[in-house]
Amino acid sequence: MALEHDIASLVEASEALASTVDNQIESINNTVSSKMTEVNSFVAQQKARVDSSLDDLTVIGDGGLGTLSMGIAHFFTSGSGPTKVHLRLPLNVKTHDEMFHLKVRGYAYHEGKVVDATFVGYSYARIGELIKKQAIGSHLPTLYVGSDDHVYCRLSFTHKHFLTFSVDAMRVGNGRLLKAGDIEVIESDAEQVQGGHDAE
Repeated sequence: MALEHDIASLVEASEALASTVDNQIESINNTVSSKMTEVNSFVAQQKARVDSSLDDLTVIGDGGLGTLSMGIAHFFTSGSGPTKVHLRLPLNVKTHDEMFHLKVRGYAYHEGKVVDATFVGYSYARIGELIKKQAIGSHLPTLYVGSDDHVYCRLSFTHKHFLTFSVDAMRVGNGRLLKAGDIEVIESDAEQVQGGHDAE
């Protein structure tokens, strides 16, 4: 009988120990889960800070006149042959009174030439025209108003293989600071395009 009592006591002690271990494991799991939530939250906050800092790097200045917005549009192609690249600005000469300044820089690999062009002008809604405009630099820079009344910049290339360029903007006069997504980049052999399509 003493042996049965000892075995019963041993079983009770074993069950109590198992319960204590289970409770400790549950406590550890809860602590780990809580810490994982904290770590995930911290990582998300740090990622948001890094993303915000990267966004800040694209704007140089306080947002006022003379502020630069870097890399607001890009172009790359590994294709071959001649091409024209058109930049459709968010400026409509019938509705916007805004000045602009764009700088295009890059490398026309197959031509062995620097891409370097500057476009300035004034979308003047009062008379529905693009005025006080100039386009200078490499690759026959041209400004025109499309049939959709938007302002376009055009560059012409004799060989487009591995052509790469980036567009920067400066806030000038009464204009806004153009940012990423404001400019539509359109590759077309046409002399003029309209919002991604060849003009009729």
